[in-house]
Amino acid sequence: MSHPSRWIRIAVLALFAGVSVAAEARAQRRSSLLAAPARRPFAPADTPRRPERLRFVDVQHIKAELTIDPKVHEVRGVVTHTLRPLHPFLKSVELDCGKDLKVQRVTIGPNRIVGNFRREGDKLIVDLDHPRGPDDSFDLAVTYSGSPEKGMKFIAHDPAYPDRPTVVWTQGEAEETHHWLPCYDYPNDRATTEMIVNVPRPLKVVSNGVLVESRDGPGSTVTYHWKMDAPFASYLISLAIGDFAVYHDRIGDLPIDYYVARDVDEATARRFMGKTPRMVEFFGRVIGRPYPYAKYAQVCVPEFGGGMENITATTMTDEALHDAIAELEHSSDGLVAHELAHQWFGDLLTCKDWSHIWLNEGFASYFGPLYTEHALGEEEFRIEMHREMEGYLRSDRDYRRAIVEPRYTTPDDMFDAVTYNKGACVLHMLRGLIGDEAWWKGIRGYVANHAFDVVETDDFRRAMEVASGKDLKWFFDQWVYKAGYPELKVRWRYEDADRTVRVRIEQTQTINELTPLFRLPTTLEIAEAPGRVRSIPIVIDNEVQEFVIPATERPRLVQVDPEGRLIKQLDFPKTDAESIHQLQYASAVLSRLEAARSLSGRSRGRSAIVEAMSAAWKREKAPSARREMVEHIANGDDAFRPALVEAARDPEARVRVAAVEGLAKLGRNPAAEAILRAVWADPKEAYGARNAALRGLVAWKVDDDLTLLDAALKVPSNRNTIAAGALAMILDGPASKARETAALYSRYGQPSALRTTALSAFPRLARNDPALQELLISLVDDPDLSVRLRAVSAVVDLKLTRALPALQSRLDRESSGFSAGPRRRLQSAIDTLKAASPQPAKRRARTATALANDLPVIRELEAQAADLEARARQLRSRIAELNRSRKPADVKTPAPAATP
Repeated sequence: MSHPSRWIRIAVLALFAGVSVAAEARAQRRSSLLAAPARRPFAPADTPRRPERLRFVDVQHIKAELTIDPKVHEVRGVVTHTLRPLHPFLKSVELDCGKDLKVQRVTIGPNRIVGNFRREGDKLIVDLDHPRGPDDSFDLAVTYSGSPEKGMKFIAHDPAYPDRPTVVWTQGEAEETHHWLPCYDYPNDRATTEMIVNVPRPLKVVSNGVLVESRDGPGSTVTYHWKMDAPFASYLISLAIGDFAVYHDRIGDLPIDYYVARDVDEATARRFMGKTPRMVEFFGRVIGRPYPYAKYAQVCVPEFGGGMENITATTMTDEALHDAIAELEHSSDGLVAHELAHQWFGDLLTCKDWSHIWLNEGFASYFGPLYTEHALGEEEFRIEMHREMEGYLRSDRDYRRAIVEPRYTTPDDMFDAVTYNKGACVLHMLRGLIGDEAWWKGIRGYVANHAFDVVETDDFRRAMEVASGKDLKWFFDQWVYKAGYPELKVRWRYEDADRTVRVRIEQTQTINELTPLFRLPTTLEIAEAPGRVRSIPIVIDNEVQEFVIPATERPRLVQVDPEGRLIKQLDFPKTDAESIHQLQYASAVLSRLEAARSLSGRSRGRSAIVEAMSAAWKREKAPSARREMVEHIANGDDAFRPALVEAARDPEARVRVAAVEGLAKLGRNPAAEAILRAVWADPKEAYGARNAALRGLVAWKVDDDLTLLDAALKVPSNRNTIAAGALAMILDGPASKARETAALYSRYGQPSALRTTALSAFPRLARNDPALQELLISLVDDPDLSVRLRAVSAVVDLKLTRALPALQSRLDRESSGFSAGPRRRLQSAIDTLKAASPQPAKRRARTATALANDLPVIRELEAQAADLEARARQLRSRIAELNRSRKPADVKTPAPAATP
């Protein structure tokens, strides 16, 4: 951040003339609150705090000797825990054990004394043969079997999908491991592990640590023995089983392995994961600790959501395996970097309880973009961080909570945009506040001091305070322990009388026990001419402030936080001239993109805006910025046609996609049609561009549109991208034809992308069609997750309350934990349909508890109403005074109305 010239003085004026501006601001906020949609609570009001789980034993080692039978979806065997009591006179041990697991026997100690045990819900309680103390380390072995519905996913070969492989994978986060492996299932204990797993040939087993051996088992089976010598939390225990091909990299003595389905070639695997060695080197260098384990593997499996940072053996979705054409638009580097960063933040250092999960996920969500900054430059990094912020702001419309939140219904609820997106953005703000040198010093100290341990947020705060020499409690209080963000209303004016720029900034967010008045160290930027800019550090810490800056002439532009570091919502309108200047000369890429967004909606009939925006996209060096600029001129304004024609030839595929989409929105002419036909005919062009070209040609009703669509349904492409696009256009056609087509392509056996596309048309086609509705209801229990979710969405759109039994049945079997997103969507669908269904009078009546919960809201609204009435009386009194003080000459007689 550049410093201002020494002669500049900044005067902060507190405005308290007449009725205080702060009071006026509060009244305005209350008025807006009445009209704003209410957020739902993050958790019910009576939700208790969830403190860190108390430990009575230290789990030192876990040795599992298991047989996995994919045909019958069964796990069976023995898991042996080496335990050390943490307190004297331990008489029993409690393990977590899923309801689908049947425990046959428990033995204790080297002599395998049979222990008495009982089940209480998901708990296995074992009575010890005699009390033990902290000096008595002992083994406890559990013999069990089961077909778990959670924590372990079985994917069987299916004749309807001959390419579908047999795969088994586990998913432990948040507390899912115990559904397939009896264990202590909470993050505040760390143990070493051995996984000795027998499977049918030709399947392979991948797990944590290093492969000790693989040996022949009984019959046509093979046994894999994996051993992890570094202790870690149980939710990171992993098994991935399949007929894998394995491709290898190495950094020094560190093997880096990529496991993919047998039919995936090495080039495809490397497109997804091939930058891993560079990422390992980068993270090890900047964190100050090289990769801390003996190997790193990434295993790609089907029907897995995103990635999971299982220690030394990350599990990845196979949907990130793209062909060369798909890779033109969709890089998965961010996913690879995020999961790799977890090997330090989450695995080496683990949050002690789920209220501090941002120390895992917020850090990984920031270190992924940090690799982007290293590999692609600062502008791509800033755009990525802006997307993180926007994701958080969108989520805040639904509910608001602090980052560290000890009250939650289930741990799964904590895996949201507050944890991921806001957590990353808070780290970014902290880096800007204390500077790069102190920030990285703090990161290195934090990792060095807490490696192989559990952490809480104050551990991180203290590390950054030591590194920076600053008291940061205020920062963590408002950004981590409080909720929300500042909503800034900014206005400025130039005073000729004293040659000053006066910038008025008001924090308009509703301030309450959850959302504070923020303290915001930031930058005020004054652009006096192209290339002549002053940056002035300011601190916004009042409800209303006015900053007064000497200026010899009226500025071309005034900006607050031009680099976009703050999490904020900004109300700062600008004139066309200001926005054009910002677009052309702002040094920060986010400022230029902000100007483009603003100008895009004001371009029609304004040649200056069209000229500025038509030129601006070409000046951008970052491909993401260039693409977004083109998206803003692809707004249906024919004045941008020449610029879109030029952008359609850009070397960056994502820019070409945006340009073709823009041309397709315009009227048909020979030049545009020639471009779209050339794009469609090019088999090496990006799939997004080809789909956009096809949509444009069909929308223009070219003579051969049906021929083009029929051909598109047969075009081979990554995950049927082209065929799905064509199907969507066909389903937009006449309802009679579309009805049959939707039914055909929604059926089991069709490619997943075509099935979900077909289901997207059901809300329109099935509205008065009982046959299609019954087909739709049957699909809420489909084996394909994406099909299930699309079917559930369509059921809600159609308000099919008779689908409630099917939805409830599916809910009981849907995964929770890390993969709980579909479960939450199912529950939301059930709640929505129940609310829409007719209710008996007694159920419509509000309960006393519900009414009691409403009382605080009613009282607050009554107080707001009284405040507004008092304010209105003050204003009427003031108007009366002004009228009485006016001279007769001040009163003007209105002009007579014009005669028709």
